[in-house]
Amino acid sequence: MANLETAWHEAEERLEGSLPASKKQWFDRISYKGIEDGMIVLSLSSDFFKDNAEKSCGDEIRNTIEAIAGEKIGVRFIVDSDSKPSVRKKAPARTQKAQEAVPASRNTTLNKAYSFDNFIAGDNSIFAFNAAKVIAQNPGLSYNPCLIYGGVGLGKTHLLQSIGNYIDEHNPKMKIIYVTAESFTNEFISSLSANQTSSFKSKYRNVDVLLIDDIHFLQKKDQTQEELFHTFNELYDNHKQIVLTCDRPITELTDITDRLKTRFRKGLTVDLQPPAYETRVAIAMQKCREKDYQIDSKVLEYICQNIDTNIRDLEGALTTLSSFASLVGKPITIEIAKEQLKNFIVAPAIRNNDITIDMIIRKTADYFNVTDYDIKGKSRNKNIILARHISIFLSSKLTSYSLSEIGKAMNGKDHTTIMHSVDRIKSLLETDESVKTAVSAIEDELTGF
Repeated sequence: MANLETAWHEAEERLEGSLPASKKQWFDRISYKGIEDGMIVLSLSSDFFKDNAEKSCGDEIRNTIEAIAGEKIGVRFIVDSDSKPSVRKKAPARTQKAQEAVPASRNTTLNKAYSFDNFIAGDNSIFAFNAAKVIAQNPGLSYNPCLIYGGVGLGKTHLLQSIGNYIDEHNPKMKIIYVTAESFTNEFISSLSANQTSSFKSKYRNVDVLLIDDIHFLQKKDQTQEELFHTFNELYDNHKQIVLTCDRPITELTDITDRLKTRFRKGLTVDLQPPAYETRVAIAMQKCREKDYQIDSKVLEYICQNIDTNIRDLEGALTTLSSFASLVGKPITIEIAKEQLKNFIVAPAIRNNDITIDMIIRKTADYFNVTDYDIKGKSRNKNIILARHISIFLSSKLTSYSLSEIGKAMNGKDHTTIMHSVDRIKSLLETDESVKTAVSAIEDELTGF
């Protein structure tokens, strides 16, 4: 019989370099316990980690060990609360000579923190993830153009930047530009003011890969749309790669010219949906590992069961709890999590009940001593603007209405305006005690808490 401990360590080394991130996060929590009754025994610190590790990568572990040993080997997973993940060797750093041999990147607009390796792909995003990888491996040859759309915080920017970073690493001579639609617009306006439009055109029409984030920002910006239309045609005709992101399907964009919409729809369109529970857990674990957050698995389960909106909210919850633990010097319990995350988490019973948008507007109007008409109207009074933002935020949080439906209830405000209000209040909740007090008081009135 083969030396089982040696077989395990060799399998461990192989799997460390071959497993995708979605499986490796569970594999990294495994500890080797020894050999019992001719079987390799692997331990994890809880039932939660054991079940997920065995389900996620159990087959790969068994198959790899058997391939190394040349015979069928039993592998048993157990729970040991004292289990510590194995310390595994990292790939050796490049030597100075090897580093010098790699051409310097020309693409300074890319954020190197984003990669395919640290993107957790679940059922909600696997199509978009695989499409993005194919594009990165064959820029200009597959799925050109590509439009990735989805709500806030679902990973659009991550995939867009991952495409750029992969191409930059494997084809460093390619010129890549990542830009938000807002920055593209502002840069175009500056070129008009300085009478330097030729320089602007040369910059964007002589790239190999153009990555534009949040194209919904281009609505009502006619001159910028005109410029992008000609830039698009120039790049497309020369087989240069174009990838765009948007917060909704292209058909729902208003005030975008039909000819530009037609160009956007020319290639592949993929959507990102909110992640399922298992994917949320995987993402939460990866975020904790990346940022060294010490959060118990039971608390992670609670967070992922209750925050189902997007990855940004999930990450915000983890940051909030980790910061609390660091500042107060207490380990995070379920009770502490419930208290600290009350602005992130809505109890399931609150959603889909009898709360309506009109009820929310009425309660908010009463709190701020304004009228329903004021909140739905166009007044620029600071007090009314804040009341309007809070009404929209609570409508998004406490009801199942889409942002578009909330916009219609607010006298036809567009999707982008509604999204801005939601993001504005989320930001203020972290910095402004008076806003936190107002939101909490109105929510308590509505929910009976």
